[in-house]
Amino acid sequence: MTKQIAALTRTHHPDDIAVWPDGFWATLKEVWNGECNHRSDDFEIVRQENHTRLKELGIADELDTA
Repeated sequence: MTKQIAALTRTHHPDDIAVWPDGFWATLKEVWNGECNHRSDDFEIVRQENHTRLKELGIADELDTA
């Protein structure tokens, strides 16, 4: 008997953060709206609730004041 297991995935939220290697960041909403078309597609997506990673990248405090 084969048991099927549903994958636990979540689509990205517009408030998730795109972070480029040079430290520049934007919300995915801004990326999707074309506001970052001048930038490369080489970015990391960090979920908005991943405070640990946002702190590691040095942008958690910027988000708190935005």
